[in-house]
Amino acid sequence: MKDFNHIYQQYYPMAFRVAKRTIGDSEVAKDLVQEVFIYLFEKIQQNKKVHHFSSWVYQATYHKCIDYIRSQSKYEDLDKAQHLTNEESKANSTDTKKWIDSALNQLKPEERFLVILYSEGLSYKEMSEITGIKFTSIGKTLSRVLKKLEKTLKPKHYELFG
Repeated sequence: MKDFNHIYQQYYPMAFRVAKRTIGDSEVAKDLVQEVFIYLFEKIQQNKKVHHFSSWVYQATYHKCIDYIRSQSKYEDLDKAQHLTNEESKANSTDTKKWIDSALNQLKPEERFLVILYSEGLSYKEMSEITGIKFTSIGKTLSRVLKKLEKTLKPKHYELFG
C-alpha cells in the first residue's frame, strides 16, 4: 500500500494535467484519472507487473480520455464535441489561450493527445508506446498535426508562427 501511495503521488499530477488538457473539464479529468489509478491499484493487488509506471499511466490516461470523448460524441452534436471549453479558458480569457484551445479542440482526439504528449516532453519512443502509433511514423504524424495547428493559428498572428 505504501508503494502505491508513492506511485499515486508521483504520477497523479502528470495524469491529471494530461487528462485536463485533453478533455477540457477539470471534474471529468479528475474522475478519469481516478479510474486509471483504481485500475492500477487492482492490477498491483493481483500481482501483475507494470514495468514502466510513467508509460503505463500515460497510456491508461490516453485510453480513458479517448473512450470518454468517443462516448460523449455519441450523445452530443459533432459541433459541440469539437468545441469543448474548459473552466480555465473561461476564467483566463486571453485571446492567445482561446486561439490555442480552439485550435486544439479542432483536432481529432488522438491528434490532440499526441500534441499534449509532445508538449509534456516525451520522446518519440514513449509517444509510440503510449499511442500505439509506429515509432517510425510518430515524427511524420506529429509534423502533420503541428502543421494543422499552424494553419489554424497563423491567420490569428499567433507569435509562434508569425
